[in-house]
Amino acid sequence: MDKHHYLGFKRFAGRGLRYLITWRGHWIALAGWQTGAFKCKPRDTWLGCPKDELYKRLHLLGNNTRFLILGPPGLFPNLASYTLAKMIRRLSTDWEEAYGYPLLFAETFVDRERYTGHIYQAAGWSCVGKTKGYARAGGQYTKFHGKRKYIWLTPLRRDAHRLIRSDTLPLFLDPNPMGKTTKRPVTDLHSLLDHLHQMPDFRRAQGRKHSICSVLAIHILARLSNFQGCLAEAQFARALSAKELKALGTWCNPKTGRYVPPSKATLHRVVAGADPAALEKVLKLMTTPKLKIGRALAADGKRLRGANRNSTDHYETVVMAEHGSGLPVGVLGYHEKGGERAAMHALFEKTPLHGRVITIDALHTVRKTARLIIQTHGANYMMTVKDNAPETYDALSTIAWEEEATGSWQEDLDMAHGRMEKRCIEVMTPLEGMVNYPHVKQIFRITRWRHNMKTGDESETVCFGMTSVSQKEASPQQLLQWNRGHWGVENLVHRTRDYLFKEDDCLARVGHAPTNRALCNTLAIAVIIADGHSEFTKATRHYNLHRQDVFNAVLGKHSPYHQDKQEETVDIKP
Repeated sequence: MDKHHYLGFKRFAGRGLRYLITWRGHWIALAGWQTGAFKCKPRDTWLGCPKDELYKRLHLLGNNTRFLILGPPGLFPNLASYTLAKMIRRLSTDWEEAYGYPLLFAETFVDRERYTGHIYQAAGWSCVGKTKGYARAGGQYTKFHGKRKYIWLTPLRRDAHRLIRSDTLPLFLDPNPMGKTTKRPVTDLHSLLDHLHQMPDFRRAQGRKHSICSVLAIHILARLSNFQGCLAEAQFARALSAKELKALGTWCNPKTGRYVPPSKATLHRVVAGADPAALEKVLKLMTTPKLKIGRALAADGKRLRGANRNSTDHYETVVMAEHGSGLPVGVLGYHEKGGERAAMHALFEKTPLHGRVITIDALHTVRKTARLIIQTHGANYMMTVKDNAPETYDALSTIAWEEEATGSWQEDLDMAHGRMEKRCIEVMTPLEGMVNYPHVKQIFRITRWRHNMKTGDESETVCFGMTSVSQKEASPQQLLQWNRGHWGVENLVHRTRDYLFKEDDCLARVGHAPTNRALCNTLAIAVIIADGHSEFTKATRHYNLHRQDVFNAVLGKHSPYHQDKQEETVDIKP
């Protein structure tokens, strides 16, 4: 870019993304996006944002500051417009993954002396005027260069104008949610192996050949490579090369100088005897630095089928996962004594909740939980109301929602998995005494309509809920997104543990084996998500075929295949 673009390239002003477009291993285009320009009167007029709020919302604009086509002329027809369209489709999502909030608009400035800007016109962008020919110098636009550039803009979502012109930004667009200053952790992102080194060893000193860290790392590596069960994991360990065993820190026979893999008995004994609380701490240390700013968290419990209710070991777990990515950020095992609610309260104490929204199911719709989330942890809640709270459920179900609702939102018709679905939400601020829960700011009703395209059956379900987030902080659309996002803990964590890692088919009963296997499965899910994979089954197949990638994901800098991480490339086909 610095060599071939007429403006060169040194660094971004503020936040930015770089895109590299390749075809068959060859670079054909480069692009750079950064935060929107500070001042631009034609653009500000076109946006229609309130003046006193304008400069607080510039983070919602992405500026295409550099765009360079490297492919030979005529080799790919419409390469520039095709590449631009590809970037626009994923720009907001990529920005949210990197910085914790999406973009609403994309802008660019075109110098007509060099380029016509037809690719932006063909892509449906709007030309809103010209600049005055000044550049920014010393924090002010005082450097006159005389080149009046054309300003092009395009919205990145249908309701972009409505959102940026609103009196108060919805919570999901605020880089500092709930008005709190939230800083990203500045800690080193250690590998999973670094955290496993902190595990205490329960075994006697006599006969310790393999460290507990190396055995658990092999257990997780085997699960990521789709080897299930101690026998299969022992076969996986025997297939590892000498340099891989050395990187894992397995025992080296002093007589032969060879690294020896752990046996099936060793794998089983370590998994059954390791401290579950220490593994829970490992998961927290690994995932907390990877949390996205402003993301809501979903909490739910799961029964461990292989656990023994008559033992003193935990036979259920409560899990907290990030909306969207499904990254598990906390797991806590518990026994029958105290129940799931008490375990959930204990998990709150171990998870960074400040400034976030916590979505929980109807089992936890109790006043103590609501008060704990608000007053103790400085977070907000979103609860589902069912028959287990009969007084509140009766109050919400008798409201004439069609007449009294102050806001509503209806999703577009969704067609997938052989069915058509549509959801609608109606919200209102509760009257005094209507809902006897602390800090309730909104109540809502969600109606789900479903049509099975194979059988022709139709169904309609209605559910109710309440939240401590006000209408100024979260729109009806955002509440519906949070309601759907709560299912991520079921679909991305619990279901993956059951169907991919065969947790419910596990016959382990000894010691802490059921709990530790569940925790290792959750750690494996966290590794897959942190490594950038969105489909778990494809990820395990990929790891099975490319062992170096699974070692890089788990061992990081300790991997025998470790290489400096290159910038992400986007491979598109013309």
